[in-house]
Amino acid sequence: MSMNVDWRELYHAAMLELRPEDLRQRIDDAEKAIQQRIAELRQDDSNSGEESRALDDALRGLRVVAGMECRSAQSTLSGLGQDEAT
Repeated sequence: MSMNVDWRELYHAAMLELRPEDLRQRIDDAEKAIQQRIAELRQDDSNSGEESRALDDALRGLRVVAGMECRSAQSTLSGLGQDEAT
């Protein structure tokens, strides 16, 4: 079974990104690569259940991180508003 390494590298880079200003781009790049790989597997009519599960898991993980990023940004913005009001 030949697995595409590119999507995994991008996924790991997104999951390990520590700079908030770079996180959104890393997530977007990884999601794009994962969606592309999913399309390739469908097009090739490849029956790679293990990789398909890994792709699904990776997308879920990225969505969790993206959701946390949004909540963190909202908390920061609402905190700024509270500081200005006092």
